[in-house]
Formats: sequence, C-alpha cells, structure tokens
Amino acid sequence: MVSINRFGHDLLRQSLRQVRYRAHAAGRSAMTTVATTSPHSADQELALVYKWKSAAVGQKTVLWDRMDARPLTLLDQTVRPYLPPTYPSLSRSPRVGDIASGTAMPPAAHLVYFPSPTAEPDLAPDGYHADEAPPEPFAQRVWAGGLIEFNPLNPLRVDAISSQTKSIVSVTVKDTPALQRLVFVKLALEMSNSSGHCLTEYRDLAYMKPVDLGRKIVPHVRSPDFTHVVDPSEILLFRYSALSWNSHRIHYDSPYARHVEGHPGLLVHGPLTCTLLLQLLHANMPPGLALKSFDYRAISPAYCQQQMTLNGRWMLQRHKKSSADNASVLCELWATNNEGGIAMKGVATLVPLPN
Repeated sequence: MVSINRFGHDLLRQSLRQVRYRAHAAGRSAMTTVATTSPHSADQELALVYKWKSAAVGQKTVLWDRMDARPLTLLDQTVRPYLPPTYPSLSRSPRVGDIASGTAMPPAAHLVYFPSPTAEPDLAPDGYHADEAPPEPFAQRVWAGGLIEFNPLNPLRVDAISSQTKSIVSVTVKDTPALQRLVFVKLALEMSNSSGHCLTEYRDLAYMKPVDLGRKIVPHVRSPDFTHVVDPSEILLFRYSALSWNSHRIHYDSPYARHVEGHPGLLVHGPLTCTLLLQLLHANMPPGLALKSFDYRAISPAYCQQQMTLNGRWMLQRHKKSSADNASVLCELWATNNEGGIAMKGVATLVPLPN
C-alpha cells in the first residue's frame, strides 16, 4: 500500500478548495462535477489508478484488540437515546457499571474496535485513511455500502482478545455520465477470536474527483412494519467519530463539510446509520432468531440536525435455494432523510438461534 507524500497533500488541498456550486433542476438537487486542476491527462490518471491497484489489492493488515467493555459501554450510552424503548438492555458489571465480561457484542458494535494505528501526518487531507484511497485526483470519497456476515455460533464477546485482518479485495473503475470517472474500492475485514471466525465485513467505498454531492430524493414505496424517528445531533456525530476512531472531517468539521465538499452540513456516518438500523432490528427481533447477515447500500446523504426515520419490513421468501433456507427470515431495513428520500437500505437475514 502507498501513502500520499507532502507534495501530493498540498496539491490535493489546492484541488479540493476549488470553487463549488450546487445545481438544481426541476426543483431537485443534482450532482455536479466541479472543475479541478490535475497534472495528469485522463489516460495518465487511469494508469496511476491501475498501478496503485496492482500494489494494493491482496495486501493484508492484521490488528489485535481486546474487546474491552468500555468502548461498548460508551457506544451503548451514545446510541440508546436514539433507539426505541424495546431495545434490549445489556448486562452490567455491578462495580464499575461497564457491560459485563463475556457479553455478546450487539450487531455492528465491532465498528468501534480495532482502531487504525495511522498517525495524523499519514492521513489523507480529508482526515480519512490514505492507504485505502486511489491516487489523486480521486480525493472525495463516500461510503457506498457493504455486507456484514455474522457467525451466530461465535459472536465477538466482551474481554475476548480478537484479531481483524483487513485487505483490499478489488478496485474497479467505472465511467458514468453524471460523475465522470469513479473508482470503487472493496475492503474485506475478517474478525476472529480464540474460538475461530466471528464475522466478515465487506465495505464498498467510492472515490471521485471533487464534486458537489447533491441529494437524490428516492422515495420508498412500501409501508414499514416498525419505524422510529431520530434527530441526529452534533454530539451524536462527535461521540461516534471518537468511538470509531473516524477522523473523516465531513462528520465533525462543519466549515470543511460546507465549504470544501459542498454539503449543507455535517454528514451522518454511513456506519452509524447502519448501526442504528441493525439496533432497530434488534429492538424488534422475534425471539429465537439471530442475525446472520446484512447487505446494504447508501443511496443519499443524511445530515446532522435533520430528521431521519428508521424503518423495517418483514419480507416473504419466494425463492428458496434449499430446504435449509426455510428457517431463515428476511427483513428489509431502510433509513429515510428529512425529505422522505432513502438514505440507506438493505436486507437482513435472520436464522434460528443454536440450541
């Protein structure tokens, strides 16, 4: 994997500070490419991306972490006020009040563990990981979605020493009329403890030249079986950034989010929206079931201090691949923004708890 040198940082900052504007057509936001200065032609940019791809794909980084109770306790303290009263409580240590040793981690709690050891000078100018990013000018990134596959027989547990193996599994270049060239980077994060595999998370990150990310309004046509309204605050975003060791500036640096990346305010983290949706499911899960997987996509931004609605709908399975699939249950989860458009949507698969 490669890092951006000091010259690259300065050039990237200069490109990101180009004048941006928001285009509107028929009363709806549009996504507008902003002119940037690049020292390379389009063919040279593509060649640099493929050169980086050849060096980055397949390389693995292993991190170890003790699943200490304190981060999980603070995460629970952070998200519980934004969840329905039916969200189950977690066992606590009577002495210090932290979540009890041996407790199984709730869905997506792994996102606040295995912090990156990257020092600040080695981060990208937007505050995020440079080693996951293609070369300039593809400097602006969005969390496009992902897939989390859980092992219900061996969840991550409080106080267990566990490992995370991270790798870039693919880099794909796509040319689109609206955004010109996009670079998609897929990460795999495999987590294990002394009993074996616990979960695998696949993350899809999209990189582009600096653009004004106008919001798409895509309504959801189905009615939810359960729903919950949240008002994400600056404190929620700050605390989640701190817990997940996420220094991406669009989540806490309002002047940067507004004047550099052209957003109307701070963005709600994709992982935080994912977490809230899975905890909503946890609060409405029928007894005897465990979460097996969650496959989701980010559709449009959700912003701080703008109402967001979490929704869930039980799905009928019409196409079963085998008799083993008969026991599984599917639930569609989606979050809508204050304009009624889908911010994130996905499908969770639940299976019977082991006896």
